[in-house]
Amino acid sequence: MKVMDEKGRVFGLINIVDLIILLVVVLAAAGAAYKFTHKSLQGKSVTVEFQVMIPHLRPELAQAIKVGDRMVQGSSYTGVTVKDVQIKPGYSVNVDARGQRVESYDPFLKDVYVTNTGTTVLSSASITMGGQEVRVGKDYYVKSRDYEFKGTVVKVEVKE
Repeated sequence: MKVMDEKGRVFGLINIVDLIILLVVVLAAAGAAYKFTHKSLQGKSVTVEFQVMIPHLRPELAQAIKVGDRMVQGSSYTGVTVKDVQIKPGYSVNVDARGQRVESYDPFLKDVYVTNTGTTVLSSASITMGGQEVRVGKDYYVKSRDYEFKGTVVKVEVKE
């Protein structure tokens, strides 16, 4: 018995092109079923609270950030909201007349500490909130419908 006959059918039953298409569809369906039914890949839903420090803002800009503001990604709202806003004098390190480094606080510019909170699914080694990776030391854009500021994540707390 031949594997392929003169009409291009495998074992005289099905065309080779139809067989390949059928195999692709069956494998895609099996992969989708595995993904949606296998629990270990789905992760668990947790609440994440993280603090972002935005340095050296003008006072009127610092006042734009309000508790309850919802963060956006692109043109859509995310599940991240502002929980707390602390405005402190702007910290800096400068060089004095003797060439020594000294700590000082700017009397005008402000450092803003924004605490954000939201829920996410932990299914890998990274935490993603509002479409951005959250990790201490990493840049994070605090952006709502009305403003956008670039800051640095200074604290992350995962609440199970």
